[in-house]
Amino acid sequence: MSTKLFSIAVIVAATLPLAACVDPAEREDVGQSPLVQPPMMNTRPATFDCDDSGRVVVRPLGEDGRAVVLAFTNRELQLKSVPAPEGQKYSDGQTTFWMNGTNATLARAGEDNAESCSKN
Repeated sequence: MSTKLFSIAVIVAATLPLAACVDPAEREDVGQSPLVQPPMMNTRPATFDCDDSGRVVVRPLGEDGRAVVLAFTNRELQLKSVPAPEGQKYSDGQTTFWMNGTNATLARAGEDNAESCSKN
């Protein structure tokens, strides 16, 4: 009798860890807590197509939304958050990138006019 009980215990112990190997996305009882969701673009890069500069990739630095990297075809710029009446605005004092929803404005250093950008 004890051998049979021992065999059952071994089987249960061997299969119990497998019960935890379920993809959380497939479970209905697991939701995303707002406490662990990053506030800035879900910390994923966003791609914009700008009138003159072409494709610009915006990568957040950290999860606090205080800085981004603008990646152009031939260089990158690090910009810091600056106050904006709406949306998110970043600047290094020469170049400014202002996002508001799916649209953005890029004012590059040395350029007279800002260019329009739209999110892909």
